[in-house]
Amino acid sequence: MKIAIIGAAYTGFAAAKHFKKLGHTITVTTTKESRKEELEAVSDHVKVMVGSDQAMMSELLQDQDILVLTVAGGMVEKDGKTVMDPDLYRDAYVGTAKSVVAALELGCSLKQIIFTSSLNAYGDGNGEDSIDETTAANPLSPFQEVYIETEDLLMGLANETMPVCIFRTGTIHGPSREWKNQLKMMAGQPIPFDGSSDAMIIHRDDVVQAIELAIEKEFSGLFNLFNEVTCTKSEFFAKVCDEHGYDHVQWLNLSPGPKNVSNEKIKNQGLNFLDPDATRDAENLLD
Repeated sequence: MKIAIIGAAYTGFAAAKHFKKLGHTITVTTTKESRKEELEAVSDHVKVMVGSDQAMMSELLQDQDILVLTVAGGMVEKDGKTVMDPDLYRDAYVGTAKSVVAALELGCSLKQIIFTSSLNAYGDGNGEDSIDETTAANPLSPFQEVYIETEDLLMGLANETMPVCIFRTGTIHGPSREWKNQLKMMAGQPIPFDGSSDAMIIHRDDVVQAIELAIEKEFSGLFNLFNEVTCTKSEFFAKVCDEHGYDHVQWLNLSPGPKNVSNEKIKNQGLNFLDPDATRDAENLLD
């Protein structure tokens, strides 16, 4: 099977490595020429491109079977700090989705599209007592709106012969993104998010195995993807801070996050978490 992966910085890199090991033909993209040699080790073809380049997208999708979008972007250096550029962020997601739409309109064919979105797309979930995949999203920021717009563009391509699967993932952790290291940088610092919202986290390799399951079972539609940790963000991260002697994160709660979110749909489809309780973030679970 020929699989194209757009965005191979973290989850996409692990997915490329895994699927190539299984014998598939893997093409990955990166926006950085400097990463080409690294990516050649886990893929058959590497294309240096931005996702919103419609000409290059059409070239990329020729003769591909599966398109996996694990895009990220929008981060720039400014005054010695890494900050989010809203326009670049939107281009990385919405611009890429528009390029995919344009490529398919020009005659490129695919058997399936899989996009790793974010549970932040729910916004506050309209304050519903419980949230599942049928709950209407209520994005409260331009960044949350980007997820919804990207999802809508891709879902508009779904038909009987080409399923489109959207995974709304929790915050992804894993090797090189262990919680102890992430929280060391945030210890005692003010964080704009809602600490009373669900923790909603997921190991990188659980995302990869969910993508594999989606391909195997030809998933189409929306799936929430996060593990079995059921406490709030503030409770989970306070526990990690206490384990490592860090000051607690200060949650500013600038906008409410979703609560009581369900992951039953993906579990009912057969996903068994490799790291259900977020205790194996330093391990490569698919090796």
